[in-house]
Amino acid sequence: MVPNRKRSSTSLPTSPAVVRKRERSSTSHPKSSTVVPKRNKGSTTSTFPWEVFLSFRGNDTRYNFTDHLYSALNRLGVHTFRDDEGLERGETIQPSLLKAIEKSKVSVVVFSENYANSKWCLDELVKIMECRREKGQIVLPIFYHVDPSDVRRQTGSFGEAFAGYRNVAQERLQRWRAALTEAGLLSGWHVEHGYESEIINRTVKNVYNMLKPRHLNVPENLVGMDSLLEEMLSLFCMESNDVRMIGIHGLGGIGKTTLAKLIYNQIAHQFEDAIFLQSVAERAKFGGLFELQKRLTP
Repeated sequence: MVPNRKRSSTSLPTSPAVVRKRERSSTSHPKSSTVVPKRNKGSTTSTFPWEVFLSFRGNDTRYNFTDHLYSALNRLGVHTFRDDEGLERGETIQPSLLKAIEKSKVSVVVFSENYANSKWCLDELVKIMECRREKGQIVLPIFYHVDPSDVRRQTGSFGEAFAGYRNVAQERLQRWRAALTEAGLLSGWHVEHGYESEIINRTVKNVYNMLKPRHLNVPENLVGMDSLLEEMLSLFCMESNDVRMIGIHGLGGIGKTTLAKLIYNQIAHQFEDAIFLQSVAERAKFGGLFELQKRLTP
């Protein structure tokens, strides 16, 4: 199993092993610790300082729907950006926002009645859809008391907003229209009737499931694994930035691979990328080191 922050090759143990890679270090220190790392689902890396970017019209939803959505995401430890936090003083605000979009894994766009009245929001949306096409960013639209067809076709309140943009360059208008049309075709949620909390809960659950790494299947009701897992986790020192390799050895069939899978499930979410390589010795024997290195490349 390799939680992978940087592309790198590893040594090949003859039994299951767990390898931690941290930035700013190239050495391995076989020291132990009695501190068990706490799970932090919101931890991120320098590549993705934000997990979710919220795009919304402040006058419409800042103090109601978007605020409740933001709070729900943060309660789950999802590192979420909204335009009233995270910017250093003195920065030019729009470039900072565009950078935040680039550095986010998911963008949630709350389309509301006056969304298109904001050139700022429309420029955000253009960047978001660009990141979707070029970086594979996940985009989730929420149509808050607006018809998705009005977003797609720029009719209704969206058409009224565009009627007031007579002095805007045609090229910029076309980018806005293309972004709205593309976003309006995406699968999302339509908030019109019913409890808004239900939509928020579904959105948060969806986002959380998209962000967390896929867990490996392990047998249920394992006997004696909890104490072993706690002991192994204490060796990782997750608060440290060094590189660490921990080998698990013993007779066949005693649960070495199962224990390695349990460790992976506990810590994989704290890394940008993670991969579990099973039967390393056998794979190396038949495919060589190069094939293993290709599997480690995200």
